[in-house]
Amino acid sequence: MEPVIPSTKIPELFNVTGKVVLVVGAGGMGNVIAKAFADNGVRLAVATRSESSLEATRIMLADHDIEQRYYIMHVENKQEVESVIDRIAADFGRIDVCVFTSAIAPLGPSLDFDEKDFRDTMEVNFMGSVFVDAACGRLMAKNGWGRIINISSIDAFSVNCVDDLPYSASKAAMMASTRHLAVDLATHGVTVNGIAPVWIWTPMMDRRPKDYMVQAAAGIPMGRVSYSEDYLGMIFFLASDASAYVTGQTFLVDGGWSAYRSFHYEGEEQKKILF
Repeated sequence: MEPVIPSTKIPELFNVTGKVVLVVGAGGMGNVIAKAFADNGVRLAVATRSESSLEATRIMLADHDIEQRYYIMHVENKQEVESVIDRIAADFGRIDVCVFTSAIAPLGPSLDFDEKDFRDTMEVNFMGSVFVDAACGRLMAKNGWGRIINISSIDAFSVNCVDDLPYSASKAAMMASTRHLAVDLATHGVTVNGIAPVWIWTPMMDRRPKDYMVQAAAGIPMGRVSYSEDYLGMIFFLASDASAYVTGQTFLVDGGWSAYRSFHYEGEEQKKILF
């Protein structure tokens, strides 16, 4: 029996040249992802709610000789999402890869949260991902190939920050919808997966105290928080033929954070045992 993936084909598996890639959400991680795909010869669509964010992305990629188009899209509006996704498919002929990065993260106490903030967070982070994933999934299923990648969070797995209940709940819900959509699309050549980052240096963290990220790094075995570039390897794996048999998963990419729940005793007796 011939192997499903011949070893001679491995270098080709990660090639995304010519793929139509939609990145939803500009600025921060979305821009890093968009540039990485642009650097690797895709046909690129970027959609976000802010004209200024789109313009900044357009300027960043101005010297890239690829087909690229930009769209305003409010992900919490189902009708608008479906209209924009249809327009992207008409402009490019198809959508091969969708990476959903849009998110908001209001902060506040769990027992005294702002109701509007909570609803807005669920609508953008969770409902928005469902609307985008479903619209892209239907198109991809017709073409018999597709990759949907949702940017989740370690907060989907654990209480990581005690002041972000809405964000955490939205990402946990996203993890559930990722599984459901993956099952629905599994026989159509379309995979749906998620990536759960640890703390990332993005504009979203600007609301935190200045030493917040320094203290956060202390709980990560690798000794640092992450950068958006730390996730590109997993993104390209999930966007390519290399991940053909992987679906319904949300992958922790966290510098060892999820494996680390040790109590460090600094007494002399422990030092003798360790060293």
